[in-house]
Amino acid sequence: MNYIDFIIGALAMNAMPHLIFGLTKTHFLGLFGYSAKGNISYAILQFIICLVLFNYKYSLETLIENGFLIGGLTVLVLYFILGKIVVQFYGKQHKK
Repeated sequence: MNYIDFIIGALAMNAMPHLIFGLTKTHFLGLFGYSAKGNISYAILQFIICLVLFNYKYSLETLIENGFLIGGLTVLVLYFILGKIVVQFYGKQHKK
């Protein structure tokens, strides 16, 4: 392992809490401040940088061969797609 591998993993996994805090509108400090949009933007930026660094180091074709990273990125992408729906669904159940 070298430093760029550590940075790729750290960016991918750090994007998740910022996305969650942004979707739940929890005040959490990110690169763009405490706002929900700032945290979501920061999560997207980290995800993009992670993919760019991975492409630079290994090429995107090797992503399919890396099970750990593709598993983590799959969870992150699914949360990007379904996160707002899940937060709204479970938020409504608590109000009843």
